[in-house]
Amino acid sequence: MNTVELMEVMKKRRSVRNFSSEPISKESLERITNAGILAPSGADMLPFTFVLIQDQQMKERIREESEKVDVAFHEGLREGLKGWMKAKKITDEKPFLTQAPVLLVVSGDTSMPYWLESTWISIAYMALAIESEGLSSLTYTPTETGFLNGLLDIPNNFSPQVILPIGHTLERLEPKKSRPHEKVFWERHGCEKTY
Repeated sequence: MNTVELMEVMKKRRSVRNFSSEPISKESLERITNAGILAPSGADMLPFTFVLIQDQQMKERIREESEKVDVAFHEGLREGLKGWMKAKKITDEKPFLTQAPVLLVVSGDTSMPYWLESTWISIAYMALAIESEGLSSLTYTPTETGFLNGLLDIPNNFSPQVILPIGHTLERLEPKKSRPHEKVFWERHGCEKTY
């Protein structure tokens, strides 16, 4: 894959909240998790773990706990932000957690150096691998994640960072557009210049 092809994958990757129940192959899941393991990590320590969940009862428990912690978060939002989130269809209801055939919980080992940065680089690699597999996802970050430690037997020194629901999308979203003129500066912040 060359850079142009990689950029097309990046543009197509969108946050999806509506999944079909079509199963995901073991081979796809293996390629996705291997992408996360191949991601750069501080001192090559791989300070993260992945838990794949297909059991519907466990997905229902994760959804229930996620919605509990997100209710309090949404209630505490100021009015302007509440309106913005409502327009984006970001609510305390998380049906995608029980719709998607697979949930992937990514946790970082807080006792390791560079754990947070390394874990999120791994998540980014897996997000691109998911798209490359013709699948969709969402980087869902519950406002409080400690319940995942208990539900999934994740050791206390690991901090769950994200739940990636993985599946075939029922949505058709337009590819992202690159906006370098808004984000790329030369020599100093705010200094625009063409490439």
